Amino acid sequence: MRQLILLIFISTSCTDKDNLDFGSEIISDRNVYVAGYIVDESGNSTACYWLNGERVDLGPGQLEDIVVSDGKVYTVGWNYGGSASYWIDNKSFDLGSNNAEAYSIAVHNGDVYTAGRDNGACYWKNTTINKLSGGDSSGYGIAIKQNGDVFVGGYYMNNHHYVIPARWKNGNRSNLSVPSGGDGEVVDVKIYNGNPYYFGFSMAPNNMTGYLPKASYWKVNTRNDMPNGGGWQKGIYGGESYGGFVDETGVYVAGKIDWMIETENGNDIPGTGGTYAHYWHDGTKFDLPGGVFNNMWVSTAYDVAVADGFVVVAGDVATEAQTQVPAIWVNDVLTKLEGDNTQGVAKAVFIN
Repeated sequence: MRQLILLIFISTSCTDKDNLDFGSEIISDRNVYVAGYIVDESGNSTACYWLNGERVDLGPGQLEDIVVSDGKVYTVGWNYGGSASYWIDNKSFDLGSNNAEAYSIAVHNGDVYTAGRDNGACYWKNTTINKLSGGDSSGYGIAIKQNGDVFVGGYYMNNHHYVIPARWKNGNRSNLSVPSGGDGEVVDVKIYNGNPYYFGFSMAPNNMTGYLPKASYWKVNTRNDMPNGGGWQKGIYGGESYGGFVDETGVYVAGKIDWMIETENGNDIPGTGGTYAHYWHDGTKFDLPGGVFNNMWVSTAYDVAVADGFVVVAGDVATEAQTQVPAIWVNDVLTKLEGDNTQGVAKAVFIN
């Protein structure tokens, strides 16, 4: 149950694709893998990933996550009207029924774990499904502890129709904290120093907006809300996060912040309203440049990874010719993974 929120405007400069030497190392002695999809002129999507900027197509659908283990590339995704799948290199493995969607992947002791939904939250170990409690629910993130414990993050609907951010440890569900009278959702899970971190958003009641969403992460069950950058008086409506990363340098959260449309005499003011990408490092917000105002939208960040002092964020930006152009930011420098006319999204990043 992804929440749709009003959008914002930002006007900044961006780099051209040629500014990166695609096919060579983006980070010295490292490989940068980015998973996502592109859409052709007929509206058909192709699941793909980029290795140091060079695209590898896998088949119909869209990728949601990517990891690399023992030299093999593991990706996961789904196709509208088809089943969810994961890939080991270019070999696909089907998951579940035609209703299944898969969003996250992890590898532990040679076994492949994926999380998603198939008439409710679930995870798969290899291709064997494990249903999770919750009724109207979904799993979005998965991580495996060294001892084999399986952590899944997502949401479920309670009897009062609140969306409850949930975690399942080895199939046992528990709630994550939310603002009083609010709700939330988990979309990504990471483990660091034996502790699970859950990334998503929470919504608190607000007298002006009804609900004010904020990008959030939970360390075990302790919630940390990211600053939106201002209040109603500054035009900010709310934020969400879609992915995170944790290492010895801190906690990184990738997402977006939205701006309200401003009006004058009952008419929308041109150039106001829209959404733009950010990441947060230990609660400090960093603006990500690029994108143009296109149909109430500018840019979104979906995932972040860090290595050797480089912060790499995956997402999409708007161009004059096309919305949702797949892109990455490397230390805040924007590079479009395809040309201005290629529609698509970069959903996940992994540095090896």
